[in-house]
Amino acid sequence: MTVPIVGSSGTAATTRRTANTQSEDEPDPLTVGGTGATVTDEFELEGGVTIAEAVHDGEVNFIVELIPTDNGYEELLINAIGEYDGASGVLAEQGTYLLDIDADGEWEIEIRQPRSTADEADSLPVELEGEGSTWDGPFLFDGLGQANGSHEGQGNFIVEILPQEDLFSELVFNELDQFEGETTFDIDGVGFVTVEAAGTWSLSME
Repeated sequence: MTVPIVGSSGTAATTRRTANTQSEDEPDPLTVGGTGATVTDEFELEGGVTIAEAVHDGEVNFIVELIPTDNGYEELLINAIGEYDGASGVLAEQGTYLLDIDADGEWEIEIRQPRSTADEADSLPVELEGEGSTWDGPFLFDGLGQANGSHEGQGNFIVEILPQEDLFSELVFNELDQFEGETTFDIDGVGFVTVEAAGTWSLSME
């Protein structure tokens, strides 16, 4: 079954990150929904920070891959089991893509390409907390910084910063199960934070 991508008039995915407002420079979100294993119609991405907000009401695998139709690398956006309500992000190249979804229940995905000016971004220090996988931002980074994180789940705890004007993400934490610790990061300009987590977590950056 092939499901068409819907423009901003479609129903937005019900995720924890719905509070994030859309900038005037941000492309309209793309929304797609369906049941079971699906390949979507092709759609265009402007490139840069790309966020997938998703919900899944199934009991087994929920896997979402971002597939370029021309040359390029496939991106694994979501790899979960059972019910899912969360988000992930990647740095995508400009081009034409489709989504390859493996699911056993109803699902909905919204693709966003957030944009921000330095004036719109929050300066550090910031403190974040939540449960499960999500994203936040924009934040304004100024070189070398320090992050403190904690995770109470049984599974991955991965924190990345996706820069708006760079080609590579900054990996902050890549831990498993319960964790508490600190590390450094080095990034300049506007960026967005993605968190993959299996339970409650907290993150501070300064």
